[in-house]
Amino acid sequence: MLVDEAKYLNGKRVQESVPGAQNAFTWVGLIDPTEPELKIFQNRFHLSPLAVEDALSGKQRPKLDQYHEHSTLLLKTINYDTKTERVVLGDMTVMFAADYVVTVRHGEAMPLRSIRADLENHPDRLAGGPTAVLHELVDRLVDQYVDVCAHLAEDVDQIEDSVFDDEHPAPATQLYFVKREIIEFRRAVMPLVQPIELLASGKVRNVNPDSAQLFSDVRDHLLKVIDEVESMNELINAALHANAALIQTQQNADMRKISAWVGIGAVPTMVAGIYGMNFKYLPELQWRYGYFVVVGALVLVCGVLFRLFHKYKWL
Repeated sequence: MLVDEAKYLNGKRVQESVPGAQNAFTWVGLIDPTEPELKIFQNRFHLSPLAVEDALSGKQRPKLDQYHEHSTLLLKTINYDTKTERVVLGDMTVMFAADYVVTVRHGEAMPLRSIRADLENHPDRLAGGPTAVLHELVDRLVDQYVDVCAHLAEDVDQIEDSVFDDEHPAPATQLYFVKREIIEFRRAVMPLVQPIELLASGKVRNVNPDSAQLFSDVRDHLLKVIDEVESMNELINAALHANAALIQTQQNADMRKISAWVGIGAVPTMVAGIYGMNFKYLPELQWRYGYFVVVGALVLVCGVLFRLFHKYKWL
């Protein structure tokens, strides 16, 4: 679906008929387009079939491809849903040349209307053409990564507190849920380093070399996010190991309790088994106080065993 299409000259939206419009550039925004819809712009801008295929699939990892007519940057958009505490993924393909930018989005993880509106409110920045649009998109994307990273860090801190401070096992489902979200986030962020490195080098076709410093700043922010992700990944791994150790310790304590009660119960069971034999001549069978002596002895022995198990913290 076509969201917006506009032509810009010196940073301002203009009509095709405006004098000097041939020096302008076009910005086309699409969301979840069908193949026929994208085919129109493929024919119009001479887009590479490979780039169009990647844009339609929406399953590619972040990368930067340079074709003869244009360049293509594939990005993973990410948002954090505070209600479900889940990472929402999407993707965005940016196909750009000297006189146009075509953005294709899948999902609502990163709406572009606000980005277009902000750039239109700052014609001096939008006057930079497709390079300015590309930088703004990448910069906003990395800023969104920073925000998602902060939310995930809060989730990891909560798990860390529950595992290491309370010394009680945390629910395994919660641990693996956060671990999965970190893996998804890491999978989306890590491959973006190489494309941003290329943009920061100032050697990408259809990108103004003077913008290399701007992309270098974005790269620094991205690397900081990656450091945070790696740190969170190590923390959650440590929490998983610690939680497994706590579960094992708790299971060992439960087994000691069970073994202690089995040991206490074994004494009367053994004595009852002996006196339950069908022998005519057994000690104390004919003694008047035999029953009370045996029961008393069992209570005494069981009491001693209970005190011993309690002393060694088995009970």
